[in-house]
Amino acid sequence: MRAGAWGARAGALLERAGARESAPVERTDARWPAPVERVGDLSMLRGPDLHAGPWRCWLFGEPEDGGALAERFGVGADVDVRGAFGRALAELGEGACELLCGRFVAVLLDRDRNRCLIARDQLGAHPLVYAEVKDGILFAEHERDLLDLLPQTPAPDRLALLQWVQGGLLPRERTLYEGVRRLPAGHRLVLEAGRLRTERWWEVRYRESEAGSRRELTARLREEVLAAVGRAAAGCKRPAVALSGGLDSACVAAGVAAGGWTDAGAHAVGGSFAGHPLADETELIEQTARHTRLPLRLVAFDPGGSMLAPALAHIARWRLPPATPTLFLWQPLMAAARELGVDAALDGEGGDELFGIAPWLIADELRAARLPTAWSLSGEVPGLGAHAGVRTRLRVLRRYGLGPLLPASIQRRRSMRALRDASSALIGRADAEALAELQAESEAGRRAGPLWWRHKVESVLDMRERSDVAGHFSREAADACLPLRHPFMDDLRLIEAVLGLPPQMQFDPVRDRPLLRDAMIGLIPEAVRTRHGKSHFNSLLLAGMRADEEGLIAPLRRADAPIRSCVAPAAVERMAAAPPQERSMTDVGTLWSVAIANRWLLSLA
Repeated sequence: MRAGAWGARAGALLERAGARESAPVERTDARWPAPVERVGDLSMLRGPDLHAGPWRCWLFGEPEDGGALAERFGVGADVDVRGAFGRALAELGEGACELLCGRFVAVLLDRDRNRCLIARDQLGAHPLVYAEVKDGILFAEHERDLLDLLPQTPAPDRLALLQWVQGGLLPRERTLYEGVRRLPAGHRLVLEAGRLRTERWWEVRYRESEAGSRRELTARLREEVLAAVGRAAAGCKRPAVALSGGLDSACVAAGVAAGGWTDAGAHAVGGSFAGHPLADETELIEQTARHTRLPLRLVAFDPGGSMLAPALAHIARWRLPPATPTLFLWQPLMAAARELGVDAALDGEGGDELFGIAPWLIADELRAARLPTAWSLSGEVPGLGAHAGVRTRLRVLRRYGLGPLLPASIQRRRSMRALRDASSALIGRADAEALAELQAESEAGRRAGPLWWRHKVESVLDMRERSDVAGHFSREAADACLPLRHPFMDDLRLIEAVLGLPPQMQFDPVRDRPLLRDAMIGLIPEAVRTRHGKSHFNSLLLAGMRADEEGLIAPLRRADAPIRSCVAPAAVERMAAAPPQERSMTDVGTLWSVAIANRWLLSLA
């Protein structure tokens, strides 16, 4: 899906863009020779996929049967999900969406009532943005597609840009453009009688943790992980696994091997970084590839390559700053995968958040007055070591035990103070207050359930939404000309299974993700399974910035640098004035965000 419209004015804008010779919007195929298909007030760039009574349906992305379609309509493995969804639509109407999972956007039109619903999948794996016009809305997959339809390019959303620069996040439902909104995961737009509203159609629900011994739960987790990787690779003939040397990507490789794709021509791709020992994981990558019998293509880092060039190309193509500074590392890997002739790339993104600890369990124990249990857990947070001291444990209790129990007003003031007092001092007091208010609005109506569960859901689902992960990965896939699959981020069944595990089993003073590590015994190399450190790319980023000093950092020194109208000019001057050899490894991400945001603003001018 590239774009659609609701309302006469919006439809005219879509039709005008579709008629342009150079328009980047989706061209119609031979079955639908008309440039725009109009049904009532809805305008689309092709005809509907399904007809069911009064309903017309357009399905985009990769919808899957989560089991409900098969259970209710007797769908077999070889039956088209879209056809089965048509039967569900005829019987259930708009409730049919609840039987789907996967990555999808469904546009449903009730012709009899001239009522339209645009539903985004439960996890928000398929992006969708929209903007209101005089009598309706325009909606599209990416901001770029939407901007091509609007009469003029909106101004940057200053507060959204501030939050993005500070931590890579966006306020709920907002984008970097004023008036361009993101439809949240599990929500739908309802359009009828000249009115627009947004409503939630799906929400994750708390359920009691599964019972069982540690051995039993570990075995279940192993089955769930392997099944999720199998579903991600389903339909592929020669998938590739992007190996980093870490636990999560090794688990994906194990799933590919267990599913039999190794014998069908699956591969692994990984990067080697000679001269950067903190980033290089060549030995671990090679061990994982051997253990899972995946032929490996190692891509050597090119120290002469430009860090800035792919970022500027991204800005030019997508009209957004890239979400990560590592495009110059990622794109060569995807080029190698294409050369191997693979038909999809899988990775372990999201594993840290999904399989990691739920530290707010300590707050739940304090709230229930189970003080001995809370004190015991305070010494079992991964990374503390087997013999954490009293002071360390008291700090853990304050952060994960008392902090979450504070009233919302106090938490909001603390959030504002943290923004204002950040070492980079990028945000002034008024902006810090405004961002704290936005954060409070996004947290209104919190989910029902224990604190540990709510915080876990926030880290697994809500933070990806605020980071626009779906848009980022969709753009990466388009640039790579290769489908990208993320079994630990986009698999609803796996996420619900992990959320149902007893949270206390993830506490371990030495090991992070202990249950997953135990589940992978024998499936991945012991050197990877028992390794608890992580590699860091900051040295590569600093080297890249030095190489691209004139194009990336020098523009910040200009008095008319557009980023100075958003963040504190003194902070920009201080960061830009620091000699390259004195730049901090810890502040490299902030410096990159400020510098690339400045280049994006320059592109708008």
